[in-house]
Amino acid sequence: MNCKRCGKPLPNEGVACKFCGMLMSQDQINFQKKMAVDENKRIQLLSEKYGANTTPEYRKPKENKLLGAIIIIVILLVLITVAIVVNIIR
Repeated sequence: MNCKRCGKPLPNEGVACKFCGMLMSQDQINFQKKMAVDENKRIQLLSEKYGANTTPEYRKPKENKLLGAIIIIVILLVLITVAIVVNIIR
C-alpha cells in the first residue's frame, strides 16, 4: 500500500509514512494489521510443514576406550621396535 500524499510505499509497522510523515488512515492501518496476521499464519504453516524444531538435541559423546588402548599399544610397539633396530645398528 502506498502513501496518499507522496505515493511511496508505507512501512510494515507504525502509523505514519516514513518519507513525508503523513498519518495513515484507519483503512491503511487495518490493512497493515491484516497483512501482519496473514504473514504470521504463513510462517507458522511453513514451520509446521517442515517440522521446525527449536529445542536443541544434546547427545553424549561416544567414548571408544578399546580403540584408544589399541592405538597406544601399536605406537609403543613401533617405538620399541625402532629402539631395538637403532641399538642393533650401532
